[in-house]
Amino acid sequence: MNTHERLTALPEMTGSGPNLLNESIRFLQVVRRKLVTLIICTIVGGIIGVAWYSMATRKYESSSEIMVLKTDGNVLNENNQPNQRAIQDIMPTYQRVLTSDRVLEGAIKRLPTQHRIDLKGVAKSRWSAELKKNLSVSSTRLTNLLSVRYVSKNPKTAKFVVDAIVESYLEYMHEIHKGNSKESLVLLNREKSQNEIALREKETELLNLKRETGILLQGNDKNTHVIIEQTVKLNDALVEAQKKTLESRALLMSVEHALATGTDIQPYLQQAAGDISREFLMRELGVGANDAYTVAKREDELLTDQAELQSKLQTYGPNHHQIRQLEQRIKNTEAWLAGRAHSVSSTMKEVRERELGPKLLEMVKQRLYQASAHEAAIREDFEVIKKQALSLNGQMAQIEIVEMDLKRVRSYYDLVLEQMKKIDIGFDSGLKISVPTPAKFMLGAVAPKISTTVFLCTLLGGIFGLGMIYVTDVLDDRFRSPDELQSQLGLPMLAMIREMEPLHGVGLDGVVTFAKPDSLESESFRTLRSSITFSSSDTQRLVVTSTEPGDGKTTTLANLAVAFAQAKKKTLLIDADLRRPGMTQLLDLKGPLGLSQILRDTKPVAESCLENIFNLGIENLDVMPSGPRPSNPSELLASERFNDIIAWAESHYEQILVDAPPVLAVTDPAIIGRLVDGAVVVIRPDKNRRKLVLRAVESFRASGVQVIGIVANHIANNSGTEYGYGYGYGYGYGHDDKTDMVNEDEGDGDGNSGEDNIEAETRLAA
Repeated sequence: MNTHERLTALPEMTGSGPNLLNESIRFLQVVRRKLVTLIICTIVGGIIGVAWYSMATRKYESSSEIMVLKTDGNVLNENNQPNQRAIQDIMPTYQRVLTSDRVLEGAIKRLPTQHRIDLKGVAKSRWSAELKKNLSVSSTRLTNLLSVRYVSKNPKTAKFVVDAIVESYLEYMHEIHKGNSKESLVLLNREKSQNEIALREKETELLNLKRETGILLQGNDKNTHVIIEQTVKLNDALVEAQKKTLESRALLMSVEHALATGTDIQPYLQQAAGDISREFLMRELGVGANDAYTVAKREDELLTDQAELQSKLQTYGPNHHQIRQLEQRIKNTEAWLAGRAHSVSSTMKEVRERELGPKLLEMVKQRLYQASAHEAAIREDFEVIKKQALSLNGQMAQIEIVEMDLKRVRSYYDLVLEQMKKIDIGFDSGLKISVPTPAKFMLGAVAPKISTTVFLCTLLGGIFGLGMIYVTDVLDDRFRSPDELQSQLGLPMLAMIREMEPLHGVGLDGVVTFAKPDSLESESFRTLRSSITFSSSDTQRLVVTSTEPGDGKTTTLANLAVAFAQAKKKTLLIDADLRRPGMTQLLDLKGPLGLSQILRDTKPVAESCLENIFNLGIENLDVMPSGPRPSNPSELLASERFNDIIAWAESHYEQILVDAPPVLAVTDPAIIGRLVDGAVVVIRPDKNRRKLVLRAVESFRASGVQVIGIVANHIANNSGTEYGYGYGYGYGYGHDDKTDMVNEDEGDGDGNSGEDNIEAETRLAA
């Protein structure tokens, strides 16, 4: 598919009717046709850019960078530390200070006369404003850098101005800080004197209070008192005594319960008497430490014999004398251990019932008595010392308050001294600034730039050219080429008909195809006939209309009907323009008979049609004029009887052509179009406006009428447009009656000779 075919098919792919893409493509086609205008405007723009560059005053730039190293806040702020984020937050303030009138006036005073060339011709009161126009100050994000740039007519002047501005700025900031330092120093001296007096008073008050209350100073600088220390110790001892008394009472209750219920009291023995007493009692009972050693030794021997037995069983049989000896020895050891445990258990039970229980109970009671007596003695001493300690609480609280006041006054005093050390009237410690990048001479001009100037002027020239083309296109809203017609409407170009001189004949003598069959104009109508015949759609019933009156649709239709008749196709031409029947007037068929009479007649449609059809003397062509002008043409055409007329004609004729009013004038073409196979729209490119043509085609599509194609009419030979180019005009061939006769003789007699003639004409036109 070539470019033209793609553009023609584009509306079908993107939707019916015009859209933004179609408009853009159409405008590009307009630009392509007027490319010379665009090129001339672009070249003129480039020439203007070169000329302006050659005459423009050169501008030179110099720049410098200022870095803020540190900034201090309020000198009385305890958290006064350099803060990187705080510096960055106030960088816009420093930026505004650099462009302030105070700094600029100071810079102007520093400028030599020969470097005030940018201020020539400017009132002195406007010097700061003029300097600010050529000055730009910016701060780099997330840094402490300020960039100062100045543009001048002279490179040396640009450097001198930047240096003067930086010096004026530094001097201004130094003066501000110097004044602040003096004020801060006076304030700090006053604060220092007041704090020294308050500090001496608090220290004297604290010493007197400690002397009166007998305070002792410990190694950790904590104040304490002898009575308070004793109270604390007695309180700890009392808590411990209460704990022992509670444990002794709980143990007594447990022993009594064990003796009453007959449970084992051995677990309480060690808790009551300790390890030594328990060992002594166990030894008295014959189960002391030596006895335990003996039992443990016999258990080890038992384990050794059992291991040896298992080992020898793998070598000897069960009746071997060594095996029997080991088994007997193991049996004796097990019996001894079992008897020993039973003996100790019986002895312990007997001792517990007779002697151990009462002794343990007596021991626990004695322990409880001692714990209770110890607790009572400590409690008595604690109550005495407690009364003495309570009388000291007020004095101790007063001492703590005085100590806190003294600490606060001393901290504030130290802070004041620290701030006084930081202040130095001769050096700016509140705001430290350095100039890492001093200003330099820049010999290369920064403006204007030849590349940028020429590019912008060329671009503006191109834009101006596009604007001219667009305005011209809007003012001359017409189709300029067949491709534009097809791409905009999305319809095929069936034929293009050149401008014809009017014929003065009456009836068919006024029709070019009948009067001058061998002319070039007649050939264009035969081309239209061939395009319709070989259309992919059904074209037996067609309605022909136009956008506006005067587009030539009636003349086109009359010639097309004669062309079909000459091709041996039985054709019926119906003038359905009941408002302004141009076809009837052209063929001189005015009278009472015609389409309106059939629509209002009560006779059968077939009978009425035969009475209202005329033959003008040409074979295969019948004409149904419009008849008398009715008062309600739209209602008549929308009636069922008009549909019956089309159905009758379809059964008697091979080709039915209906002349309808202009589509934008009335609704009649849409009514007729729904009853036929399709519509053909005749367009006069030299007369019709693009928007009206688009609206006409859209109205057909909205009504569900299929548009077969378009016919470009009244194409002038010297129109200067692209119409007619390559479409066969002026190539010296036309229609010849002799050729028609030959084609008729070569027919096969079955009615195909006309179609063969049409196909031959189509190949010739192509």
